Amino acid sequence: MMDLQTRFHRLWTGEDSTHSREHHPFAHLDVFEEVSRGVGFYKAFVNLCVVDTDDGAVLIDTGAFAPILHQASFQAVRGWTSKRVHTAIYTHGHVDHAYGLPPFLEEAAHKGWSRPRIIGHECVAHRMQRYVETNSYNAIINTRQFGLPVPWPTEYILPTQSYASSLVIEVGGTRFELHHARGETDDATWVFLPQRKVLCTGDLFIWASPNAGNPQKVQRYCIEWARALRAMAAENPELLLPGHGLPIYGAEKVQTALLDTAKYLEIIYQQTLAMLNEGATIYDIIQAIQIPAELAERPFLQPVYDEPEFVARNIYRCLAGWYTGVPSELKPAPPSQQAREIAELAGGVHKLLARADALLEAGDVRMACHLVDWSIEVAPHSAEAHQLRARVYAQRGTEALSTMSKGIFNAAHRESSKRGAK
Repeated sequence: MMDLQTRFHRLWTGEDSTHSREHHPFAHLDVFEEVSRGVGFYKAFVNLCVVDTDDGAVLIDTGAFAPILHQASFQAVRGWTSKRVHTAIYTHGHVDHAYGLPPFLEEAAHKGWSRPRIIGHECVAHRMQRYVETNSYNAIINTRQFGLPVPWPTEYILPTQSYASSLVIEVGGTRFELHHARGETDDATWVFLPQRKVLCTGDLFIWASPNAGNPQKVQRYCIEWARALRAMAAENPELLLPGHGLPIYGAEKVQTALLDTAKYLEIIYQQTLAMLNEGATIYDIIQAIQIPAELAERPFLQPVYDEPEFVARNIYRCLAGWYTGVPSELKPAPPSQQAREIAELAGGVHKLLARADALLEAGDVRMACHLVDWSIEVAPHSAEAHQLRARVYAQRGTEALSTMSKGIFNAAHRESSKRGAK
């Protein structure tokens, strides 16, 4: 098996691509390597960093909530060091990063060790409580997004120490500098080890177009995210350890990754802001967003998870609220009523279905989705309508690049495949 540095070089040079399943940032490699002296890195669906110090191990992120996953990360860490976990740092409160401590706590209790200190931003506690309150919703949207059942946890382990803007700690002679940022989340922490020139970004860098627009999740913070990336670059790190994806080796490449990602976000923000100030609707804006080719071609900025159109929507929501700019959409008629009127004008549902089929054959899948969804609104129990809808969304899912789009389109395909078979 290739080591992580070889994998990194193949992605960086374009020999491999994050568009492939094997090299997608979320690929579960189940590989643990010492990537710098005294720094271990576990590459799985989600990454975990371990720093060896004279007073014990420091975890930067702890792994995912599912027992099978946090047992895997526990075993990976214990294959490298047997030292007790002195401190655990949450880079943010997502369930794939801050829910993997149970086996380490059980080990501490069994061996009579002190429980580790747990550090996170002061907003982590609020996030974890919100996940309990929205438990069913999160299970639904994550099942839709990833295409398999995702039960959502209702138990969590809070930080024992929180901070507001920055925090410096020292463990066993190693200095850890923690900085708060708003980006994918409002509770993000990036960690810099100045003595070792190692940067741990959490999900502020994930080897993909930044997850700054997720259509099913809460607000993201595009311009603040860009500023955080520039602040990281100012520390001149020589090794970047991301929340997902592979390490980035070498000061020059780390600078390129951080600054180009910042520029990518800034361009989307500036284009959205300029059009917003001209009175453009959200639909005008998302059609006009353009990423310069030199950024769009970067191997670490491919839209394999999120995509620019969604980022623009989130910027619009952050700056301007939810009103789209189209007056009829302020207090719209119910979708089913709109669809009935459209079907009436078209001459019946069969006309909508025929046109949707023709658009699908002509390659205009985006428009075919509208027509077939209107058909389902009018005739929700029609096997014929669901069969065509299944075909349309199967094609849409095949063409989609991002995990976000694929998840939603493929879920629609599965739903109509079942209903069309009845």
